[in-house]
Amino acid sequence: MKSEDATYTGFQFEVAGYPALAVINKDLGNGTIQAAYPSAVFVDMVPDACNDMGHPTETEYDHLVEMEKEMIAYLEGQTKSVHVGHVTQYRLLQAIFYTAEPEKAEDFLTHYASTAERTITIEVEHDPEWEHVSAFYEALNEDDEQAD
Repeated sequence: MKSEDATYTGFQFEVAGYPALAVINKDLGNGTIQAAYPSAVFVDMVPDACNDMGHPTETEYDHLVEMEKEMIAYLEGQTKSVHVGHVTQYRLLQAIFYTAEPEKAEDFLTHYASTAERTITIEVEHDPEWEHVSAFYEALNEDDEQAD
């Protein structure tokens, strides 16, 4: 399942009193798909420049999204991984992936982070139930039910 063919949707919410925006791949809400990717991968990228809300400036956001696209291209092309989306919050853009090959994904991302011109931290965690992103998919299901 390639992210370039996926349908993404946006959410607005707050984290610690600051506005946050999420862009989430709607096509990954199926439990059968989720079962094939049991490990969560969070890539936190710290922007160099932020606006008054603490979000990356437009130029910085574009740069971080380009970095995310490079990660997507490798992880979807060279590992068994899917791109869930990203969350923009106070002084942070977090890219979210799920993978069936956590070691491969972490090895690549660790190398990528060492060459990036931004502070990047990586967290890989076993999450076969997709609990870390369940609130997004529950909200999507509610929206779908209300549309019916």
